[in-house]
Amino acid sequence: MYKKIEINRKKIFDGKEEDFLKLSFEINNENFKISDFYNNPLRDIEKIINKTDFDLIIKEGKFKLKNSFIKTYLSQEGLEVYYLIKNDNIYLFSFGEFQPTRYMLFFEMLETTKLEDPKPDKPRGGWSVFD
Repeated sequence: MYKKIEINRKKIFDGKEEDFLKLSFEINNENFKISDFYNNPLRDIEKIINKTDFDLIIKEGKFKLKNSFIKTYLSQEGLEVYYLIKNDNIYLFSFGEFQPTRYMLFFEMLETTKLEDPKPDKPRGGWSVFD
């Protein structure tokens, strides 16, 4: 169930791989690290939210679909987009290797939402961060 989308696109990191893997950062008084969301590609959120909300996220974020063997959504820089659900908010990030040994991470957007309980056969991505 969609409430509000905030697009505050911001570059969080641009540097070497070894620094990237140790990175921690804060957005809206929430702490994050790469391991919180690197296993949550944007395509997986289609199983959690309704199609209208998903389509709006794609449109507002100006994400491009790369239809290959595995469906992938890319940011303006061509980096894969990932999500994290935390405290009823959906945070979207894009990251990856932009050039050899140069990694970039962007905060793409925040969707403030109230999600329905997931069906038992459809787990929500990112819940491991609450363990």
